[in-house]
Amino acid sequence: MKQGNWRKKLEYFWMYYKIPFLAVLGVCIVIAYFGYAKITEKESAFNAILLDIHTNTQEEVLEEEFADYAGINTKEYDVLISTSLLFSDASSGNYAMTSLARLYTQIGTEELDVCMMLEDDFTEYAGADAFMDLRDVFTEEELARFPKLYEDDDGRVLGVYNEGLEKLQEIEGYSGEVSVAGILYNSNHVDTAKEFLEYLLEG
Repeated sequence: MKQGNWRKKLEYFWMYYKIPFLAVLGVCIVIAYFGYAKITEKESAFNAILLDIHTNTQEEVLEEEFADYAGINTKEYDVLISTSLLFSDASSGNYAMTSLARLYTQIGTEELDVCMMLEDDFTEYAGADAFMDLRDVFTEEELARFPKLYEDDDGRVLGVYNEGLEKLQEIEGYSGEVSVAGILYNSNHVDTAKEFLEYLLEG
Protein backbone atom coordinates (compact mmCIF):
# COMPACT_ATOMS: atom_id res chain seq x y z
CA MET A 1 0.00 0.00 0.00
CA LYS A 2 2.80 2.46 0.87
CA GLN A 3 4.51 1.91 -2.46
CA GLY A 4 1.39 1.97 -4.65
CA ASN A 5 0.00 5.03 -6.41
CA TRP A 6 -3.27 6.64 -5.43
CA ARG A 7 -5.26 4.45 -7.80
CA LYS A 8 -3.84 1.26 -6.32
CA LYS A 9 -4.51 2.53 -2.81
CA LEU A 10 -8.10 3.33 -3.75
CA GLU A 11 -8.61 -0.09 -5.29
CA TYR A 12 -7.17 -1.74 -2.17
CA PHE A 13 -9.39 0.34 0.10
CA TRP A 14 -12.49 -0.44 -1.96
CA MET A 15 -11.70 -4.16 -2.02
CA TYR A 16 -11.24 -4.58 1.71
CA TYR A 17 -13.23 -1.75 3.29
CA LYS A 18 -16.17 -1.04 0.98
CA ILE A 19 -18.80 -2.79 3.16
CA PRO A 20 -18.02 -0.92 6.41
CA PHE A 21 -17.51 2.27 4.40
CA LEU A 22 -20.93 1.98 2.74
CA ALA A 23 -22.53 1.11 6.08
CA VAL A 24 -21.08 4.21 7.74
CA LEU A 25 -22.04 6.32 4.73
CA GLY A 26 -25.62 5.01 4.89
CA VAL A 27 -25.89 5.82 8.59
CA CYS A 28 -24.56 9.34 7.96
CA ILE A 29 -27.12 9.89 5.18
CA VAL A 30 -30.00 8.71 7.39
CA ILE A 31 -28.87 10.93 10.27
CA ALA A 32 -28.48 13.90 7.94
CA TYR A 33 -31.93 13.30 6.41
CA PHE A 34 -33.76 13.12 9.72
CA GLY A 35 -31.75 16.01 11.09
CA TYR A 36 -32.71 18.16 8.11
CA ALA A 37 -36.34 17.04 8.33
CA LYS A 38 -36.46 17.96 12.02
CA ILE A 39 -34.90 21.38 11.43
CA THR A 40 -37.22 22.20 8.53
CA GLU A 41 -40.33 20.65 10.11
CA LYS A 42 -43.18 23.12 10.41
CA GLU A 43 -45.70 23.16 13.20
CA SER A 44 -49.17 22.00 12.19
CA ALA A 45 -51.83 24.71 12.12
CA PHE A 46 -54.69 22.57 10.82
CA ASN A 47 -55.45 19.06 9.57
CA ALA A 48 -58.66 17.83 7.94
CA ILE A 49 -59.76 14.65 6.19
CA LEU A 50 -62.67 14.70 3.74
CA LEU A 51 -63.54 11.04 3.18
CA ASP A 52 -65.22 9.80 -0.02
CA ILE A 53 -65.46 13.33 -1.40
CA HIS A 54 -64.63 12.56 -5.07
CA THR A 55 -63.47 15.99 -6.20
CA ASN A 56 -61.08 16.92 -8.99
CA THR A 57 -59.78 19.89 -7.01
CA GLN A 58 -56.23 19.25 -5.83
CA GLU A 59 -55.51 19.09 -2.11
CA GLU A 60 -52.83 21.78 -2.49
CA VAL A 61 -55.40 24.20 -3.93
CA LEU A 62 -57.75 23.73 -0.97
CA GLU A 63 -54.86 24.02 1.48
CA GLU A 64 -53.64 27.28 -0.03
CA GLU A 65 -57.16 28.70 -0.24
CA PHE A 66 -58.02 27.88 3.35
CA ALA A 67 -54.66 29.11 4.63
CA ASP A 68 -55.34 32.43 2.92
CA TYR A 69 -58.90 32.49 4.29
CA ALA A 70 -57.72 31.83 7.85
CA GLY A 71 -54.64 34.05 7.61
CA ILE A 72 -52.19 31.20 8.20
CA ASN A 73 -48.57 31.73 7.16
CA THR A 74 -47.71 28.50 5.32
CA LYS A 75 -44.01 29.32 5.43
CA GLU A 76 -44.15 28.70 9.16
CA TYR A 77 -47.15 26.38 9.59
CA ASP A 78 -48.57 23.33 7.83
CA VAL A 79 -52.16 23.17 6.60
CA LEU A 80 -53.23 19.68 5.50
CA ILE A 81 -56.53 18.79 3.81
CA SER A 82 -56.76 15.18 2.61
CA THR A 83 -59.32 14.33 -0.07
CA SER A 84 -57.99 11.01 -1.39
CA LEU A 85 -59.07 8.65 1.41
CA LEU A 86 -62.03 6.34 0.88
CA PHE A 87 -64.26 4.28 3.16
CA SER A 88 -67.55 3.42 1.51
CA ASP A 89 -66.41 3.88 -2.10
CA ALA A 90 -63.03 2.13 -1.88
CA SER A 91 -62.41 -0.24 -4.80
CA SER A 92 -60.72 -2.71 -2.45
CA GLY A 93 -60.85 -3.67 1.19
CA ASN A 94 -57.14 -2.99 1.51
CA TYR A 95 -57.55 0.65 0.51
CA ALA A 96 -60.43 1.11 2.94
CA MET A 97 -58.31 -0.43 5.72
CA THR A 98 -55.43 1.91 4.83
CA SER A 99 -57.76 4.89 5.05
CA LEU A 100 -59.16 3.63 8.36
CA ALA A 101 -55.66 3.14 9.78
CA ARG A 102 -54.67 6.67 8.82
CA LEU A 103 -57.84 8.10 10.35
CA TYR A 104 -57.33 6.22 13.63
CA THR A 105 -53.66 7.16 13.76
CA GLN A 106 -54.33 10.87 13.30
CA ILE A 107 -57.12 10.86 15.86
CA GLY A 108 -55.00 8.92 18.35
CA THR A 109 -52.03 11.28 17.96
CA GLU A 110 -54.35 14.33 18.23
CA GLU A 111 -53.31 15.53 14.77
CA LEU A 112 -56.77 15.62 13.19
CA ASP A 113 -59.04 18.63 13.64
CA VAL A 114 -61.96 18.12 11.23
CA CYS A 115 -63.35 15.03 9.55
CA MET A 116 -66.11 14.90 6.95
CA MET A 117 -67.67 11.61 5.88
CA LEU A 118 -70.84 10.11 4.50
CA GLU A 119 -73.76 10.35 6.91
CA ASP A 120 -73.90 6.65 7.85
CA ASP A 121 -70.18 6.65 8.71
CA PHE A 122 -70.50 9.92 10.62
CA THR A 123 -73.37 8.52 12.67
CA GLU A 124 -71.22 5.57 13.69
CA TYR A 125 -68.35 7.76 14.90
CA ALA A 126 -70.69 10.30 16.47
CA GLY A 127 -72.11 7.45 18.54
CA ALA A 128 -68.59 6.78 19.81
CA ASP A 129 -68.24 10.42 20.93
CA ALA A 130 -65.61 11.22 18.29
CA PHE A 131 -66.97 14.73 17.69
CA MET A 132 -67.43 17.71 19.96
CA ASP A 133 -70.66 19.61 20.45
CA LEU A 134 -70.53 22.58 18.07
CA ARG A 135 -72.55 24.63 20.54
CA ASP A 136 -69.33 24.85 22.55
CA VAL A 137 -67.59 26.42 19.54
CA PHE A 138 -70.22 28.48 17.72
CA THR A 139 -72.81 30.91 18.99
CA GLU A 140 -76.46 30.16 18.23
CA GLU A 141 -76.42 32.91 15.60
CA GLU A 142 -73.35 31.42 13.92
CA LEU A 143 -74.83 27.93 13.85
CA ALA A 144 -78.05 29.31 12.37
CA ARG A 145 -76.10 30.26 9.24
CA PHE A 146 -75.60 26.60 8.35
CA PRO A 147 -78.51 25.22 6.30
CA LYS A 148 -78.64 21.87 8.12
CA LEU A 149 -77.09 20.63 11.36
CA TYR A 150 -76.48 17.09 12.58
CA GLU A 151 -77.99 16.50 16.03
CA ASP A 152 -77.81 13.29 18.04
CA ASP A 153 -80.56 11.84 20.24
CA ASP A 154 -79.31 13.90 23.19
CA GLY A 155 -79.70 17.15 21.27
CA ARG A 156 -75.98 17.72 20.79
CA VAL A 157 -74.99 19.47 17.57
CA LEU A 158 -72.11 17.33 16.33
CA GLY A 159 -71.76 18.34 12.71
CA VAL A 160 -72.88 20.28 9.65
CA TYR A 161 -74.36 18.68 6.56
CA ASN A 162 -72.93 19.28 3.09
CA GLU A 163 -76.27 20.72 2.00
CA GLY A 164 -75.82 24.40 1.15
CA LEU A 165 -72.05 24.53 1.75
CA GLU A 166 -70.81 26.77 -1.05
CA LYS A 167 -67.24 25.47 -1.18
CA LEU A 168 -68.35 21.86 -1.60
CA GLN A 169 -70.72 22.85 -4.39
CA GLU A 170 -67.92 24.80 -6.04
CA ILE A 171 -65.54 21.82 -6.07
CA GLU A 172 -68.38 19.34 -6.79
CA GLY A 173 -67.63 17.36 -3.66
CA TYR A 174 -70.16 14.80 -2.37
CA SER A 175 -72.32 15.42 -5.43
CA GLY A 176 -75.62 13.62 -4.92
CA GLU A 177 -74.50 12.25 -1.54
CA VAL A 178 -75.25 13.22 2.05
CA SER A 179 -72.21 13.90 4.19
CA VAL A 180 -71.45 15.55 7.52
CA ALA A 181 -68.42 17.45 8.85
CA GLY A 182 -67.51 17.66 12.51
CA ILE A 183 -64.70 18.83 14.79
CA LEU A 184 -62.82 16.01 16.52
CA TYR A 185 -63.23 15.83 20.29
CA ASN A 186 -59.46 16.11 20.82
CA SER A 187 -58.67 18.77 18.22
CA ASN A 188 -55.74 20.99 19.14
CA HIS A 189 -56.88 23.77 16.80
CA VAL A 190 -60.54 24.27 17.63
CA ASP A 191 -60.68 27.91 16.53
CA THR A 192 -59.11 27.06 13.18
CA ALA A 193 -61.44 24.07 12.81
CA LYS A 194 -64.35 26.45 13.33
CA GLU A 195 -62.95 28.69 10.58
CA PHE A 196 -62.71 25.69 8.26
CA LEU A 197 -66.42 24.88 8.65
CA GLU A 198 -67.18 28.55 7.93
CA TYR A 199 -64.88 28.35 4.90
CA LEU A 200 -66.87 25.39 3.58
CA LEU A 201 -70.09 27.38 4.13
CA GLU A 202 -68.98 30.61 2.51
CA GLY A 203 -66.97 29.21 -0.39
